[in-house]
Amino acid sequence: MTRLGRRWLPPLAALVLIILLALTASAALGTDRLGGKVRFGDTITVPSSETVDHDLYLVAGTITVNGNVKGDLVALGGQVAINGSVSGELVVAGGKVDVNGPVGGNIRGSGGQFTVNGTVGKDVAVASGNLSVTGKVGGDLLFASGSADVPGGVTGSIEGGAGRYTRAGTVGGTEEVTIGQGFQAPAAPAATAGNVVLDVIRQFVVVFLLGALALWLIPRAVHASEETLRVRTLQSFVSGLLTIIGWIVAVIVALILTIVLAVVFGLLTLGSLAAIESIAGILFIIVFTFAFIVAAAFLADALVGLALGRWIAGAFNMRMSQDRWSELGLLAIGAAVVAILAAIPVIGWLFKLAVVLGGVGALVLAALTMWQSRRGSGAPRAWQTAPAAIPPTAPPPPPAAPAE
Repeated sequence: MTRLGRRWLPPLAALVLIILLALTASAALGTDRLGGKVRFGDTITVPSSETVDHDLYLVAGTITVNGNVKGDLVALGGQVAINGSVSGELVVAGGKVDVNGPVGGNIRGSGGQFTVNGTVGKDVAVASGNLSVTGKVGGDLLFASGSADVPGGVTGSIEGGAGRYTRAGTVGGTEEVTIGQGFQAPAAPAATAGNVVLDVIRQFVVVFLLGALALWLIPRAVHASEETLRVRTLQSFVSGLLTIIGWIVAVIVALILTIVLAVVFGLLTLGSLAAIESIAGILFIIVFTFAFIVAAAFLADALVGLALGRWIAGAFNMRMSQDRWSELGLLAIGAAVVAILAAIPVIGWLFKLAVVLGGVGALVLAALTMWQSRRGSGAPRAWQTAPAAIPPTAPPPPPAAPAE
């Protein structure tokens, strides 16, 4: 077996094992869990004769709720129809969502086609392609939609944005809706000097605390990344740019793979496995994105700040001992400089971009170097095109002449 085959065989075997375990789990779990509180499958129907006295969580391709839910209802599916009453909160997402029954609490949801025909006791917050609200909303209506029609009444205020918006019902409060193609949210108030100073202080505090925590938990990784940034600066910037591009591509591929696997499992009538795979894929994307954002927004600042702190200490001939407190002092100095420079109007974003590229790139390069050293690869060896020439040896001295 080739080296490439040996490298890919364990991951492929693990993937097959995971799929088999998931198939076994989906067959064993059935469609109802926790006494009917959690239900999943291809099609879920709550009949009109059923009254659910607790919270209800539904995950399926097609969901129809004709009965009454005395608690909160969470419904995630391709097509969702809520015809019965919901006493608590309603959280719903799907390609087509119809809320025909009354809801006592808030409605929070998203969908391609979202319709609210029943009465709602509190607020409605929806992100959708097309929104129609014919029922009465007891609180506020908030939305972001391609098109929004509100023939029903709203007791509170209406705020949102849509490419097309019409309203025929009454509004008890204010109405602020941005209309037009590519609508934008209302402009935020201009930042004042006091707000800028507070933002700088908040950024400094968060960066310093995360940097100190990293120095305490993973000192070797932090020192290796900071040294990489100082010694291999240009490579760190290039690596940071490639890492950001790779992160975007990885998120897109993971999302496409999650959708494709969910569709395949659905076609194979493995609804429970499709639900497990979809949730696992979404969780992976969320965790992966969160880790990248923390690294780009804060850890990069800490690394660049530590490197700047060492440079400032050397430039001003500051005598710093090699202990943890001195290192925290360098981190504080550098983190303050980074936070101030990033807050400068007009050019601050350029400095922040450089910090992100350099910091993230240094992290990746240091991680690769540490990984290679653990594998024992050592420093790369140069290719040898020809054997080295053997230097000629000196001829032996002539024999001494015999004495006469």
